[in-house]
Amino acid sequence: MLKKSQTSRSLLSSIKFVAPNFDRPIFIISAPRSGSTYFYHCIRKMKDIFSFGTENTPMWIRMFPYQRNIPQSDYIDPDECNEQVINALKSFIVIKGITHGFSLENPLVKNQDLQVAIKHSLFRKPIRYMEKTIANCFHLDALEKIFPDALYIHLVRDGRPTISSMMEGWDVFVKVGAGLTFPENSTISHWSYALPPGWKDWVDKPLEEICAWSWVEHNRYILEKSEKDLNFQRKYMRVYYEDFINDPLPVIEQVSSFCQLKVTEDCLKYVKEKPQSRTTISAPKKDKWKSKNKEKIEKIIPMISPLMSQLNYSNFAKD
Repeated sequence: MLKKSQTSRSLLSSIKFVAPNFDRPIFIISAPRSGSTYFYHCIRKMKDIFSFGTENTPMWIRMFPYQRNIPQSDYIDPDECNEQVINALKSFIVIKGITHGFSLENPLVKNQDLQVAIKHSLFRKPIRYMEKTIANCFHLDALEKIFPDALYIHLVRDGRPTISSMMEGWDVFVKVGAGLTFPENSTISHWSYALPPGWKDWVDKPLEEICAWSWVEHNRYILEKSEKDLNFQRKYMRVYYEDFINDPLPVIEQVSSFCQLKVTEDCLKYVKEKPQSRTTISAPKKDKWKSKNKEKIEKIIPMISPLMSQLNYSNFAKD
């Protein structure tokens, strides 16, 4: 009997005629709670972007279930991505698009738009797909094989507020469907956010250390890829969350130029109105981490200092 993932791959790959031509898909990659949802919803308002209203986590879990590997993690080996798997994954994206709407002019519209669906599916009009799925930090090798012409935008944020926000959201954004087991000495009963390789070595640590380690791993995988892979490096740009929040227009222009996209009035209106992200837990506030988790964050500073410096947050210790 075929496993669910194998059945999905076989079925989807058999209808690969549905899949459009993907033209330089864009992947926003970041650690959890780095402001990526707000950034993503701004960029997806640029002209001719095809994207979904939420992360595409269910697709990746269905195509690459955790149970396929021991130990379990979100890492995907490129050797797992044969032609059948690649066709199935692309078809999955298209079918989800048909189900939720292909309206490129208004990405928030979820009703079916058959004219656009036909244009991009049957007529195979090239599509500028954009995705923001946190686990993609551990999918980079696979993504390079699936989408060789993909572009990557690495959104980084000061580790202190990010880790504090991860702690705040730990019981809110619970990882579901992973079937994880925890030893008796675990300090946590579940895992939240993406699942970095090596996570089981940290389940007996305090939550602030778990979140600090996870933040480091998400960014480390991206940085090592950008440093060692020259081809990836040419398709990679880094954006600082603080720059985007403080002065969004230059960042929007840089992203527009890098991705060869046209900035729209909706995009500019979005950053002007500054709507709260749907994943906001508590109201934004400067240095919120100091009032929420100051002592705990200060304890993990040695853990994050090397990567903070690598990301050019060199003077953060003086804040």
